[in-house]
Amino acid sequence: MTGSQLFFSNPQGNDGLVYGSPSHLGTSPPRNRTLSKVSFVLLVHAHQPVGNFDHVIEEAYQKSYAPFVRVLENHPQIRVSLHYSGILLEWFERQHPKYIKQLARLTTRGQVEMVGGGYYEPILPMIPDRDKLAQIRKMALFLRNHFGETPRGGWVAERVWEPSLARPLAEAGVEYVLLDDTHFLAAGLDPSELHTTYITEEAGFSLRLVPSLKILRYTIPFQDPDATIGVLREGIGKAEALFAMGDDCEKFGVWPGTYDHCYTHGWLERFLGAVQDNAEWLETTTVSDYLAAHPPRGRVYLPNASYPEMMEWALPASAAGEFKACLDESEHLQNGERFRRFLRGGMWRTFLAKYPESNQVQKFMLSLSERLEAARLANPQGREAVRLLSEAEDHLLAGQCNDPYWHGIFGGLYAPHLRSAVIRHLIQAEILLDRLEGAKKGPAIRVETEDFDVDGQDEVLIRHSTFGMVLRPADGGTVSSLRFKPASADLVNSLTRRPEAYHELVRQKVMTHDAPKEGPASIHDRVVTKEKNLGELLRYDHYLRHAFRTYVFPAAKTWQDFDYLHLEENRELAGGPWFLAAAKARSGTFELRREAMWNCNGKDLPLRATKTLKTQAAGKTWKLECQTSLAADQTCPAPLALGVELIFNLLAPDAPDRYFLANDIRRPLEFKGEIEGTSLLVVDEWQRVRIALEARPKPRWWIVPVETISQSESGFERVYQGSAILAVWKIDAPAWRDMQCVVRAEITQVGTGDGTTT
Repeated sequence: MTGSQLFFSNPQGNDGLVYGSPSHLGTSPPRNRTLSKVSFVLLVHAHQPVGNFDHVIEEAYQKSYAPFVRVLENHPQIRVSLHYSGILLEWFERQHPKYIKQLARLTTRGQVEMVGGGYYEPILPMIPDRDKLAQIRKMALFLRNHFGETPRGGWVAERVWEPSLARPLAEAGVEYVLLDDTHFLAAGLDPSELHTTYITEEAGFSLRLVPSLKILRYTIPFQDPDATIGVLREGIGKAEALFAMGDDCEKFGVWPGTYDHCYTHGWLERFLGAVQDNAEWLETTTVSDYLAAHPPRGRVYLPNASYPEMMEWALPASAAGEFKACLDESEHLQNGERFRRFLRGGMWRTFLAKYPESNQVQKFMLSLSERLEAARLANPQGREAVRLLSEAEDHLLAGQCNDPYWHGIFGGLYAPHLRSAVIRHLIQAEILLDRLEGAKKGPAIRVETEDFDVDGQDEVLIRHSTFGMVLRPADGGTVSSLRFKPASADLVNSLTRRPEAYHELVRQKVMTHDAPKEGPASIHDRVVTKEKNLGELLRYDHYLRHAFRTYVFPAAKTWQDFDYLHLEENRELAGGPWFLAAAKARSGTFELRREAMWNCNGKDLPLRATKTLKTQAAGKTWKLECQTSLAADQTCPAPLALGVELIFNLLAPDAPDRYFLANDIRRPLEFKGEIEGTSLLVVDEWQRVRIALEARPKPRWWIVPVETISQSESGFERVYQGSAILAVWKIDAPAWRDMQCVVRAEITQVGTGDGTTT
């Protein structure tokens, strides 16, 4: 609340971290407004996702983080605010500790203000308030320990704002945040009113708000320095004119073409020099110092918003296309800007509806947060319990890193290695919580039935110290998560191929747009295809990519039909709701049933299907079995086929340490085709996972890679999302009336040389 000091207390007691009062900002006597210079506030943000490849981060360091600070050191008169996510600061400590010392020198001499925020860069509205506090506290402690000051500001990841954030941010000691001008325009402010700061509140908890100007975001560094100086000149003669911009450090060297532009050709040096040359009317300052010298203009309440591109990406594909068309149309209208300021896309939470895969991980994360809080409230005693709690919390917070939860040019949902990294941390938190709860005696397998992901349908959650599963009776009786805890991996972790707004550009085979004469193209104006014929991959799945989906289809179909989604299967069996007839935790047995009609040469044939899943584990070995029975009261004059689909994503389709093995032939995961034989081995030597598949009667194995087209800052690219494996049995006519098939999987954790290649 205003007028009081805020502090954190951990579950064991006061941690001693005291924050300044939000109300101290703006209490300094106002300056002589007739003599005020134009204030230029630059907040530069740097982040790398949890699980990103080390060589990618190193390249970003060499191309952006290191040279940016080197140039900044050469201009001691230039003052800026800097924000680095905790993930990145940890990486600097390990790989380039001198960089931390370099930042500390700049902070000590007052040139740089270090800005806080969520340590693992979470989208704040998607995590519980207690975790918001934990994320911000962890970052504040790191910055205080390394740079000597507790941060006053908080970076809001992806500028995703909801009004309810004001209270937990203020409670965490955050005094200000910087948000895009989009947020303020949507609240009804005029563009002329964005050269100052405002205050907002939630239940009396106050927070200062700083508008970041889009025009600066699009001129820096893409246009000549004079273009930005021209924008800043508009503030001359205006009382306390503020021009603030918060944006990514990666645009200064990592984005395509920007390294040569900023450093080889000296744009950044010239830009900072130009700012210094205009010191008579222009001054740079940190956000905190500006706020301390200038009271807020007034109170404002901002709606849900992010930056414009994010709100466009959040929309469903068809709506995103319509929204883009509206924006383009407004460009040609007289005074079209009047319309554009009120045009907004979707809110960030829409990603959780747009992508059920993201929603499942987020709901898994929320369930772990609840378990962690319950474990805390149980007040476990002893050093080991405290250690387990602390480590579980850190893995939980790491699993909240934002990137794999959304998709756009920068979002990482389509990147399997980023999804896997977040899931790995969450599973590690789950393992630690299992240990904490281990003292409580209970069944080896725990089963809960609830609407886990809040989609209006119950799921069956199955937990064991070795594995975790999410069974979905309403979606074809499938399994959407196979968590193998010894490897901290979800073996499904695939992504449905669905329409995206940018797919039309892929179909048109759009190549790179011409760059502006002044510099490289903005990442939002640049379209590149990274390989030819990507359009051939634009096929859209009929169902979510889950395991143990049941297919009944004409026997004449081939693996190519499976690849191109032309099986003409019975949709009721494949994707309709199944009835959960039995769920026996003690034996790990789950029986599902479904009736459907099959049109066979114009004649309706009633089918009765039963699917029995069995799961058992001991140590680092997990056994799964899916027994499928298909019965009919009358024969079908045409032959049919029965298929049971498995989905495994072992991440690297062409890596030599990940492969299929059958009939003594080793094939990479990118293999597509048919294999005959009772058994099939799937091996991941990197994660040390071995999946031995066996089917009876002897099937044909149809294997096809699941490949999506992703949009990133470097262009459109093919991304492997796992392999679909269909065990297929032919049902000959007219004799059959009852068909029974079994697929078994034995999943073990092994090391290279432990028999995985034989």
